[in-house]
Amino acid sequence: MICMAAGAAFSSVLKARCRQLRGVISLIDDMSAQIRYRAVPLPELINELSGTGAHRDSVFVKRVCALMKQGKTVQDAWTEAAHTAPFFADSDRDVLADTGARLGDSDTAGQLSMLALAGDMLNRSLGAAEEECGKKAGALLRVWVLCGIGAGIVII
Repeated sequence: MICMAAGAAFSSVLKARCRQLRGVISLIDDMSAQIRYRAVPLPELINELSGTGAHRDSVFVKRVCALMKQGKTVQDAWTEAAHTAPFFADSDRDVLADTGARLGDSDTAGQLSMLALAGDMLNRSLGAAEEECGKKAGALLRVWVLCGIGAGIVII
């Protein structure tokens, strides 16, 4: 039973990365739309988006907002959240940290281009994560179930 739970836990980590990436990609898309049509200041934009239904449960957005409330700039809060939010791969963290460091550095067109590039890169990461999840999630669960059965047989 314990082995089956371990397999389910390892499998859920792969699925959580996919969920987190989808959430951040959605956040970047929403930020792009708001910047394009409303030209909202970044702190206001992040706080506004964190209250919407799509991003209310995002661990990444919650960390960015919490760090901003501690007095950090949007750029510093985003970068730190990129390094500490759970379930991201190192490549995901690098893209997010680079994006955070560049927030607010240029005009509207520059920001939109930078966010579009980040969205594309994260979409590629999401594709790789979903492929990995599809290949490994079921296999991990089966291996750990078989380990549990084997341990049970050895014990008996």
